[in-house]
Amino acid sequence: MNILRSFQGKLLFFFLLIDVALVGSLIATVSGGARAALETASREHLHELARYASHDIDEQLQLRWAATQALASNPFMTHSVIDMLSRGDHLEPFVQRLSLPGKDGEEADLWLLDSTGHVIAWNGRGQSVGSFADAPWWPQVREGQPQALVTSEAGQPRVLFAFPIRNPLHTEGVLVARFDLSFARRDAARLGLELVLLDGEKPLAGTLPGQVMGELRSLPSASAGRNTALVDGMFYLLVPVEGFAREHGFGWSVVLSVPVARISGPVDALLQRMIQAGVAAAVLLALLVVWRTRLLLRPLHQLHASMRRIVDGGDLGERVQIPSRDELSAIARTFNLMLERLAHRTAELERSRDHLSLLAQMTSTSPNASVMVGTEGWILVWNEAAEKLFGWPRLEMLGASFQERVVPEDTREHFTSLLARASGGEPVEVELFLLTREAGAIPVQLTVSRILDAGAQVQGYVCIARDLREVKRLRETLVQSEKMAAVGTLVAGLSHELNNPLGIILGFAQGLLRRSGLDETSRTGLLSIEKQTQRCARLVRTLLDFSRKSGPARERVEVASMLERVRELASGQARRAQVRLEIVEPPADLPCLEANAPELESALLNLVGNALDATPPGGTVSVGARRSPTREGLELFVTDTGSGIPPDVLQRIFDPFFTTKPVGQGTGLGLSITRSIVESHGGRIDVESASGAGTTVRLWLPVAPALSSEASA
Repeated sequence: MNILRSFQGKLLFFFLLIDVALVGSLIATVSGGARAALETASREHLHELARYASHDIDEQLQLRWAATQALASNPFMTHSVIDMLSRGDHLEPFVQRLSLPGKDGEEADLWLLDSTGHVIAWNGRGQSVGSFADAPWWPQVREGQPQALVTSEAGQPRVLFAFPIRNPLHTEGVLVARFDLSFARRDAARLGLELVLLDGEKPLAGTLPGQVMGELRSLPSASAGRNTALVDGMFYLLVPVEGFAREHGFGWSVVLSVPVARISGPVDALLQRMIQAGVAAAVLLALLVVWRTRLLLRPLHQLHASMRRIVDGGDLGERVQIPSRDELSAIARTFNLMLERLAHRTAELERSRDHLSLLAQMTSTSPNASVMVGTEGWILVWNEAAEKLFGWPRLEMLGASFQERVVPEDTREHFTSLLARASGGEPVEVELFLLTREAGAIPVQLTVSRILDAGAQVQGYVCIARDLREVKRLRETLVQSEKMAAVGTLVAGLSHELNNPLGIILGFAQGLLRRSGLDETSRTGLLSIEKQTQRCARLVRTLLDFSRKSGPARERVEVASMLERVRELASGQARRAQVRLEIVEPPADLPCLEANAPELESALLNLVGNALDATPPGGTVSVGARRSPTREGLELFVTDTGSGIPPDVLQRIFDPFFTTKPVGQGTGLGLSITRSIVESHGGRIDVESASGAGTTVRLWLPVAPALSSEASA
């Protein structure tokens, strides 16, 4: 296979293809013409032979017919039939010496019959017959009509001639001649041909396979011309027998057959000799091509050896020397010139490589994300800091569009204007949001500078991005701290202001309750005022505790009782909202909590109120408690079937004064105070929600330490 890959092998293969094509074309043309001419000549010769065989059969039939007729009209024959007394003396020996002329005429059977059809004399050739009176042809011959027909003896076809022997008035006897047609096949056999005589489709002499008969049957009428068939390597020619046979109603045909190999043999021999000559020419041509290509390729081998030494040794000072003055010498001179320029360029590249290596190291080790963008927006450089900040690997981003992958759609027009400003020469620094793989859009500080090529044309831009998420978080924390300090001051002042009216309301309610004679409705209303006033007072104290971060008094709280009180307090709001409020029965062995019961009830009421507000009519809010499956302690939960909390809102629900309710319906302090209460008890609050899937709030609280009686038990 190596020689086919070389130039010499390809050239040799090319000339061999030409030689094969020419020889093949010559063979096809000559052999095709010779085969056609030979087949035509063979067909003509076979046709002439068939016509000769047909003519010979007709000639033999005419000769035997005339001979039989002459014998029947011989006066001696007529007198012998009439003279019954002298038959035994001379007729039998006479008839035994009779035969028919022509080929195999001595084998013919002759019978002399009287007027009743009985045999008078017989030449003794074939099988003896006593009478022909029952033969189908006898009545016609008896009436004086000669007959020629084909009969069968022991399954073999025979031709039968019957001539009446007449006196002037009536038939005195009949002369019958019968013979086979085997003579027709002998002449063809001497020529190496096979001849079959057919009467329609019935063989008279010889046999034919059934498939051949079917092919011949599909041919046109034999009288239409030359009809041939090719079956199983044999060539068959069908020719009708004219003359006597057709005059007497015989539909005879002659079929000559010869092997196809006998016709195509000379052509195959010629083809074999031409192929041998073509192979010899191809070998001579291959030797000539190999000899000439070796002389032609010798300078190329020298050029290849010089180039290999340059590649292996790396010595650009090597030069190719070819003494000739042809095209190969011109190639060598051009190659030497290329080596000189290549050596000069290599020195420049070595100097540039050191400079680029320094720049690449500075870019890759930079703590800021550095991205180089071409003038068409494709990313050309993507350092490790960019991989960490944006989340996409370098190989994935190289060649991608910076704007489509990193710049949000609503910021792309602004980013394009930044590139236009940077093209003026001065770096541009802005704060904007860019897209990341995991965190979505994040705030960054982006500095854009242009890059110029040797022709002072803008080649691209360098974008340096610094993550501002931590900076913004610190800013928000600082603002939140200042806000919470202001809230603490405000809450402390409001708490003192609210305590006075609450004390007055509580005092009047308790005073009215001490009066006698109050009806039950008034007493129930005053008790509710007293209870809710005390609740407000506790909330004021909670606000004071929230602002002071002081720890309120704790007591043992039974969770089931606390849940029942929460249900009673929130049932009115649930009825107005047409929402079902259910308490999930806690386990009987649920331990107690050590907590400030009013604060914890206030936290649960706040969560239940938010759940009722978020649940549409017909929905359900469930409140329950259980042992925490993940940590030691109790888990209080509030679950609703509302619309859920969007992700952007979920991040801010515990911010003070943040609310999604309409103005006047919420202060934004509920969840902030609830988290403060839970954390003051050493617990934790978690929220799980998704838009359209409801919300679940879980409060984890440590259990109260066991009493001495419980421990002893």
